[in-house]
Amino acid sequence: MERVKKRWIETRLEAALSAVPVVVITGARQTGKSTLARSAAHLRDRPYHTLDRLDILDLARRAPEELLRSLPVTIDEIQRAPEMLLAVKLRVDEARQRGEAINGAIVLTGSANLALMAGVGESLAGRAAYLHLPPFCPGEWLESSQALAALDSLFAEDFDVSGE
Repeated sequence: MERVKKRWIETRLEAALSAVPVVVITGARQTGKSTLARSAAHLRDRPYHTLDRLDILDLARRAPEELLRSLPVTIDEIQRAPEMLLAVKLRVDEARQRGEAINGAIVLTGSANLALMAGVGESLAGRAAYLHLPPFCPGEWLESSQALAALDSLFAEDFDVSGE
């Protein structure tokens, strides 16, 4: 099997997992959301359910609390059952009321902007961090940290606007 390339967003993902109960990874199709959700260091050992599977999709629509019973958990392709977001909200709120450590417990992925989808009444405000995963850029694909260093230099105190 081919080695999975580390994504630059993983540092932000790790920070989000430690700060909020729900992390939502969005992005265009084929950008690596599912791969990231299964292979990132802090996610690879947790249960993973994809709503691409018809049996899991049916369960998400009929009894979403079943998929959220045991935490932590990753739910992939959440846009297929946006009604599940209410169950996520309730699960987080119940855990908070019981004083459970819940940060990073639920990871959702989807190729649609959930807030813009018709019929989605739940935004998970105050409960979720939203991370947008763009396609690989050349520097990330080549695993070059120099590409980031060039961007960081633009914000350095000694940045020379003249380019000399």
